[in-house]
Amino acid sequence: MIRWIATIALLCAAGLGAPFHASGQTAAPEVLPDTVVPDHYELAIHPDLAALTFAGTNAITVDVKVPTRDIVLNAEGLVFDRMALDADTTGTAMYDAKLGRASVHFNQTVSPGRHVLTIDYHGTIGRETLGLFVMEYATPAGKRQTLATNLEPVSARKVFPGWDEPARKATYTLTVDAPADRMAVSNMPVAKTVALSPTINRITFAQSPKMASYLFFFGIGDWERIHQAVDGIDVGVVVNRGDAERGRYALSEAGRLLHWYNDYFGVRFPLPKLDLIAAPGAIEGGSMENWGAIFYSQQHLLFDPVTSTPGDRQLVFLVVAHEMAHQWFGDLVTMKWWDNLWLNEGFARWMQSYVADALHPEWKTGLQAQAIFERGKAEDSLPSTHPIVQPVTSADQALQAFDSITYDKGAAVITMLKQQTGDAAFRTGVQNYMRAHAFGNAVDADFWSMMQLSSGKPVLATEHDFTAQAGLPLIRATTGPDGVQLTTDRFVVSGPADRRTSQHWQIPLSVASAGAGDQQVLLVDMADIKARSPALVNAGQTAYARVLYAKPAFDALVPIVPTLPPVDQIGLLHDAQALGLAGYAPESRTLALAAGVSPSAEPIVWSTIAGILTDIDRSYADGAARAAWRRYAIGLVKPALKALGAAPRPGEEATVPLVRAALVEALGTFGDADTVRWAQTLVKSDAGTPAEKRTALTIAAAKADRAFFDVLLARARATADPLVKVRLYEALAGAEDPALARRVVAIALSDEVPAGTNISVMIPLATAHPDIAWTMIVPKLEDPKIGIDRLMRWRAAGRIASLSPDEARIEQLQAYIDKNVPEDARAPFAGAIAAIRLRHRIVTTVLPELDAWIAAQRG
Repeated sequence: MIRWIATIALLCAAGLGAPFHASGQTAAPEVLPDTVVPDHYELAIHPDLAALTFAGTNAITVDVKVPTRDIVLNAEGLVFDRMALDADTTGTAMYDAKLGRASVHFNQTVSPGRHVLTIDYHGTIGRETLGLFVMEYATPAGKRQTLATNLEPVSARKVFPGWDEPARKATYTLTVDAPADRMAVSNMPVAKTVALSPTINRITFAQSPKMASYLFFFGIGDWERIHQAVDGIDVGVVVNRGDAERGRYALSEAGRLLHWYNDYFGVRFPLPKLDLIAAPGAIEGGSMENWGAIFYSQQHLLFDPVTSTPGDRQLVFLVVAHEMAHQWFGDLVTMKWWDNLWLNEGFARWMQSYVADALHPEWKTGLQAQAIFERGKAEDSLPSTHPIVQPVTSADQALQAFDSITYDKGAAVITMLKQQTGDAAFRTGVQNYMRAHAFGNAVDADFWSMMQLSSGKPVLATEHDFTAQAGLPLIRATTGPDGVQLTTDRFVVSGPADRRTSQHWQIPLSVASAGAGDQQVLLVDMADIKARSPALVNAGQTAYARVLYAKPAFDALVPIVPTLPPVDQIGLLHDAQALGLAGYAPESRTLALAAGVSPSAEPIVWSTIAGILTDIDRSYADGAARAAWRRYAIGLVKPALKALGAAPRPGEEATVPLVRAALVEALGTFGDADTVRWAQTLVKSDAGTPAEKRTALTIAAAKADRAFFDVLLARARATADPLVKVRLYEALAGAEDPALARRVVAIALSDEVPAGTNISVMIPLATAHPDIAWTMIVPKLEDPKIGIDRLMRWRAAGRIASLSPDEARIEQLQAYIDKNVPEDARAPFAGAIAAIRLRHRIVTTVLPELDAWIAAQRG
């Protein structure tokens, strides 16, 4: 599962991830008894789309370990109509709604051995994009529906009764009834099709290999499929009818990726086919790695050669790469329990950048990935953080485990440990792990033991320090006559007064100094390094840590910033920004570093600077101080845009269009008059490249008056294309005029936006207008008509609250929590509360410091 931009990545910025139990005491996981285990599911599902219900039959081959009269399995929202064991012994059912379980009781003892438990049942088809759900969309030929499943982590129990746990792998055979003019897709190829009537077909799919329940998939839609053979595998892209051309880029890249992964993992993809399926909107989690049938939110798979941007091209590749990496890391080898989810997601997040650098080095994705690591560091500095290997006991906690600690910190730690092992040893360890655990389950020690064996390095000790304990190491660097002294403690967003010094990490670290090569250090608590000033700590930025330089050490670095590698320029900027906001150092250090970057520097560095300046700008209220800030920011950004070229140039680097868009959008945010006029003219004339059009739309919508807003709204309502529609609504959500923002609220809360995209409209609106979002959106989140599952409701409420600098919001958020959130799911909200306090500190302390620094530069 990708948990991508505009959904979880935005929501997790508030620290709304899984809970960390500081006491270290955790309850036992809520797992089913191991007295009866599944071996094979023979499923038949009969959907009724008109009634939004379905009926099913599940004949489960089970292995009974001890004599019993009760078989306990997972089922949520399902009603059992008939239960039989070996076709003749009938049973009765009792349900536990809280645990999502059903117990089938028999009047006589079931003997040990293999039996077939057959359950006839029925359930409902929902609109939330978890379980079995329907997504509606408009086409020129009228309204269409897509029926699909999305089951990670614990929603298989909403579709069929079974053992809904990652370690309870079994094989599956599915039969499903579908309209004859629609296509049905599942994990395996179609084995048989029988016409039940002129309008309904009964489709049976081939038996799957053993897999976890959350990887099961089936979908029915008005689809077409394009495909190619790669290494003997039938690779297909499944899209809405008429969208075939928008699926060809993904198909081409999927073929390259499959061949590369077969070689890298040393184990060939074991299924006969692999389908990539586009949803007509967005699904919970972004995209989902169902084995052999990956289900993607539309923006993660569709690429239009005419209207899509270079950024869209890279996004599609990265998400396709992420989900395809899961076909091995997660599907072939699965974590035993959700506490080791990072084995799936951290690895796939790391791999998406690694393989992009291999197949598309021109994108410099590894350098761009510094932003991914920064998201992990930001969440790890909040009080809501948790260890990467985290305690997970309940279904709610399993849902909460999908956060930036699991994904982004996980990817950063893997990057650090791969640097420690070396590329060749790392790949050998991956291949040995795949062979040893194929079709089975594993824990993180299984993986890192292979790494230690292949590399001969103390990987397990380092890995344990970064995965078994929460927190972001802070390395303090001071200079003396003989070199650099390094000490460690913990960085927390609440500032140095709250730092915790009792933790220890073994940090593989590189230190570079003037006139000397890099020195490799395994830092634990303190070290003295023979290095001449200026010294750069964490050269290459592979160590998962922040670096705080004493003033003389920092001042010595500033003049050499233009000579540093781009990755170190980015690392210094990110650290200075975080340390300044939290009160460890002056925030003006960030501006001093940015001012030292050459306008002709690596474009991705300037993308980082634009993001930092835009983040600061959001904390200003309108007035003289913001006007002065914006004049300074424009003066910093415009020379970099001039160096890039305001318009596309033949033969320019592949990263330039993305960075140009970021710089132009930043100038639009800062109200640069020339940029705003350019954007409004371009949108009205519908001219320019796809990247220019997208950037211009964002700027023009933000600055729109009522008349222009109505023009854009009419465009959104007129198009039948769900991808174009959501992009227009997301742009309108950034409208700066409060009256227009209130109009967007009603749209975001309605079914006018494409299925599953409500959140991606709400969050940009909340970013521009946190008070409007809090008063108008949060009270409506519990409305079932919106189609947002409960975890996303909680995350949205926390994220919206976290955008306010008003400490009164803390009490209001607490009232929301008390009313809506169960006790065992409340810990993540500590991150939102910390974010409110941080924003308050920025407004009251940081911005005045920046204002004084800028005034001093001009004086």
